[in-house]
Amino acid sequence: MRKLYFEAEDSEICYTEDYFLNEIEPGEEIEVYEAIKYKPEDRIPGVFWCQVHEFCGDNTADSCGKQCKEYEPRNGVSGCCRHHTTALYSPGEKVTFKKEK
Repeated sequence: MRKLYFEAEDSEICYTEDYFLNEIEPGEEIEVYEAIKYKPEDRIPGVFWCQVHEFCGDNTADSCGKQCKEYEPRNGVSGCCRHHTTALYSPGEKVTFKKEK
């Protein structure tokens, strides 16, 4: 499992360390927040994350399926999309990355 980080405490999308290192110049530092995965009992019922469109969706809305060009059923026939995940994250400890010269 790859480690993820938020750019700010109020960010909604988290990225890998490589993403942030690509955003800075050699010798620079960047402070980010470690992404902490919600425990199953803390997850919000009916809420999911679309890994392709990078947004939180609601299972009661028609945000997946026939209207999404990237929809790919996990079983290859129908049902839940392979890009649908209930894994949600919140910001944790502040971390500093430094890009080597």
